[in-house]
Amino acid sequence: MKRCLPRQTVGQDFPVAVRLGGCDYMPSGSSLADAAAAGKLLERAGIDLLDLSGGLHVYQRPGHNEPGWFADMSEAVKGQVNIPVILTGGVRTPSQAEALLEAGAADLIGVGRAMLRNPNWGAEPYG
Repeated sequence: MKRCLPRQTVGQDFPVAVRLGGCDYMPSGSSLADAAAAGKLLERAGIDLLDLSGGLHVYQRPGHNEPGWFADMSEAVKGQVNIPVILTGGVRTPSQAEALLEAGAADLIGVGRAMLRNPNWGAEPYG
């Protein structure tokens, strides 16, 4: 059977993104180094965008409730790839998203639960 990479399948005009559960933050789980290595492999395979979240075992980071609780992972991956990186996790307000972008933690911020609670989330003034 012939192996086909995503880019070969959809062509150059179609964006390909991967949601990567990159780091488990637990002994014997995937590490920040694993996430960075996976990011490099995915970029080489033709991926256009990496969307980072928790690892294979958890989607939250125990003991962390700060906005962008996976920022250390996004920074580790961002330092190894030349494609945009989305940071997801714990962002509740537009100003928190903006602060993470200004700090260089990621290129884009993923927001889910806050937008489910408030569908006008992005329209609210912040500063």
